[in-house]
Amino acid sequence: MQRVKSGDTVLLVWFSTHSPDTVSSAAEDLRLKVGDSGRVLLENVERLALANYDESKFDVILSGTLSPASTIHTTPLLVEYARLLKPGGTVVLREATCKIGEVTNMRSPEKLRSAMKLNGFSDVTESAFVRLSDEECSRLREALSRTYSYAEDDLQNVTVVEVNAKKPSFEIGASSQLSLSFAKKAEQVPKPNPTIAAVWTISANDMQDDDVELVDTDDLLEEEDLKRPNPDSLKSGCGTTTEGKKKACKNCTCGLAEELAEEGGMGKTQAKSKPATSACGNCYLGDAFRCSSCPYLGMPAFKPGEQVKLTPRQLTGDV
Repeated sequence: MQRVKSGDTVLLVWFSTHSPDTVSSAAEDLRLKVGDSGRVLLENVERLALANYDESKFDVILSGTLSPASTIHTTPLLVEYARLLKPGGTVVLREATCKIGEVTNMRSPEKLRSAMKLNGFSDVTESAFVRLSDEECSRLREALSRTYSYAEDDLQNVTVVEVNAKKPSFEIGASSQLSLSFAKKAEQVPKPNPTIAAVWTISANDMQDDDVELVDTDDLLEEEDLKRPNPDSLKSGCGTTTEGKKKACKNCTCGLAEELAEEGGMGKTQAKSKPATSACGNCYLGDAFRCSSCPYLGMPAFKPGEQVKLTPRQLTGDV
């Protein structure tokens, strides 16, 4: 109950296993803490959903803080606590836990903290083990076996933990507009360092400095460079041989090699364009008498020695 302060509106949730004297005593202690400006409300966990409390009504909710802490906080119960708390409000839970797998349908302390986070609570504290007397342990095992039909032998290692959590500082379902800008930002070009730029700058005053030595480009030329070259030495090896044939040199750059290559190609084309002769003597009779490799395949019949000519009608498609 350290989370309760003066002026708070507190909800104390009690269970059927709690005696009326225990509930009344805890309520009186809470009223002394909240003072006249605060308020303490009592509600049975089984009738909490029927009470129809307004949303964000309570500053603090205490659940399972009365002995014995025999109620398992289900998901619907945690959701209802999140609805009833004010933004930033605190919930204090006490629940019987065990190690994973020891008792069926009973959570471990880590699973309890995870369930609170999954149901919307934040700032979930570490599970603090609650020290119980022998009498309180006996009452707890008896209440669990009566409420959830647990065997008392399975409840020997059950412990009670306390977990504190807060509701986020906004209402459930609240929305807020985000100020997002999708415009492209202009790239900022860094300004050059003036000290660095001055190193690579040459002004007219620098040229007049007596310490600057300039090189005369004429001094870089030698006597051989100033001599006029012999025209014969500039001629390439391309030309006409003694037989009168044109011949290009090995590394021809004057274009004679390309010219000779074109002339050779034209000679081959002319050689290929010579009329083919018939080896079988049946080429002039028509396609029915021609072999598959006949050069006149597809042409009309003609007389021997006659040049085949196609009329404009034959060159035009039927369709």
